[in-house]
Amino acid sequence: MREARRIVAITALLSFVACSNGSDGPAVGAAFARRAVAACNDARALKDAEGPFPYPDFNPTDPDPTKFPGVADALMKTDVTFTTWLEDMRALGEPPSGNEAWAAVLDAIEAHVRINRDQINAARQGDTARFAADYDEGVATQEALLDAATDAGVPECAKVDR
Repeated sequence: MREARRIVAITALLSFVACSNGSDGPAVGAAFARRAVAACNDARALKDAEGPFPYPDFNPTDPDPTKFPGVADALMKTDVTFTTWLEDMRALGEPPSGNEAWAAVLDAIEAHVRINRDQINAARQGDTARFAADYDEGVATQEALLDAATDAGVPECAKVDR
């Protein structure tokens, strides 16, 4: 009988450890992740509502400065989307766990806001080199967001900027 209790106790302890290690759910916690994904889905809807980019053949790595006025106007819509997204994500507060991963998600979204605004300024100033450099930085930021969102357990959030 004593041996059976010991086995039950060890089994219960192992089950608790296995369920508590965080590997079975999002790093930021399931409830927080659901709220974060909802905010990201809202941002994705805003991004989709922006409509198609007005210059489908525009090459951001070798931009045509004659297109910059319309490009800047299109990027202003994205500024509203990214700013709203960042505000909504910050409004969620701190997750119960996975704070480092969550901070990386917020950092990547903040970078999107900053880069987008700099591209708007570059376009308004006709600065093709800065515009192209911002584009390259934005591509790297997309990858950083994907990594951070995956680490946090909210990979759906990387879809907002894709």
